[in-house]
Amino acid sequence: MGELNPADLAGAERPSIPTMLGRAAVLHCPRCGAGQVFTSWWCMKKCCPRCDLDFEGRPEEGHFLGAMTINIGLTAGILLLGMFIYIVVLAVAGGGGPPVWFVVVTSAVLAVAMPAFFYPFTKTIWVAAEIVMNRFDPNR
Repeated sequence: MGELNPADLAGAERPSIPTMLGRAAVLHCPRCGAGQVFTSWWCMKKCCPRCDLDFEGRPEEGHFLGAMTINIGLTAGILLLGMFIYIVVLAVAGGGGPPVWFVVVTSAVLAVAMPAFFYPFTKTIWVAAEIVMNRFDPNR
């Protein structure tokens, strides 16, 4: 009960990877698609209300480190893209782009705001990734 393997459900087949990632991207259970898997923006339920999927997996293994990695990667990627765009604007405008202080302040605000925004999305996406990665583990 509550394992990460969708094939454990009677008569159920594993959803496709795009289906699971799509469900996770809209904050639904990756396995069954049930909504309301969060009690608040910061608090994920322990298990799915419909299929009883255990979202926390094995906490002794640092289960949500993968979600944090995805979150940090998204944030860093977007900040790097912004810096690249700033450099291109400076090059095209001949050095007359937005002032550096504006870019630094904007980057600092985004570096704090983006992980907070991405937090629930990366948690559900990580649960979907965990299902995919452990598809051959009979205990998952």
